[in-house]
Amino acid sequence: FVVVDDEGHGVLTHLGIDTVQLAGEGFELLVNKGDTVRTGDPVVRWNPAEVERAGKSPVCPVVALEATADALSEVVEEGDVAPEGVLFRWR
Repeated sequence: FVVVDDEGHGVLTHLGIDTVQLAGEGFELLVNKGDTVRTGDPVVRWNPAEVERAGKSPVCPVVALEATADALSEVVEEGDVAPEGVLFRWR
């Protein structure tokens, strides 16, 4: 999914690797394309353990779209991010 803020900053989050091959099985969309969401609103429900049982990786790439390195701050470059933790901030 992609979330875009009012300033046009877009963030792409992919839930797992190659999970598109699951054809939506194990994923529940909680919002529709074009809906307005706020920080903390759930967007999709999924179970990473089920994804692993299906033979796919639960790793979640998160991409700041069209961002340069100097456009971001507080970037976590390695390791896990705690639930509701900061991955990066736009400057």
